[in-house]
Amino acid sequence: MKELTGMEKYIVVNLTSLRVSYYEDDALITEYSVGIGKTDTPTPPGTYQVIEKLVFEQLAAIDLGSRRLVLSSAKTCLHGSWNGPVEGYVSGGCVRMYNQDIEELFEKVEIGTPVIMIS
Repeated sequence: MKELTGMEKYIVVNLTSLRVSYYEDDALITEYSVGIGKTDTPTPPGTYQVIEKLVFEQLAAIDLGSRRLVLSSAKTCLHGSWNGPVEGYVSGGCVRMYNQDIEELFEKVEIGTPVIMIS
């Protein structure tokens, strides 16, 4: 991932291993197990940016968990889940995380943080 070298903070979503990796100054800080899109609603690979950070205090009509990182793609985002399932091919195209994991990641990233989704 030479194109990422020198970036201060970035997130890599590995759509094969179902892992989210968070980096600061090219050093791996933490990794999380995640769920991604089902076969008929796949999570799209590509390079995006965090454009908005949303907090939810309780379960709404759609389970986006306690936090949502909105990306520069209308087709995907990173969000938590109140009720799961989380790991596996379980979503409508978003990257689904445990609430405690998205809450931790949410505090680390800023608007503009790159998110690279690789197959």
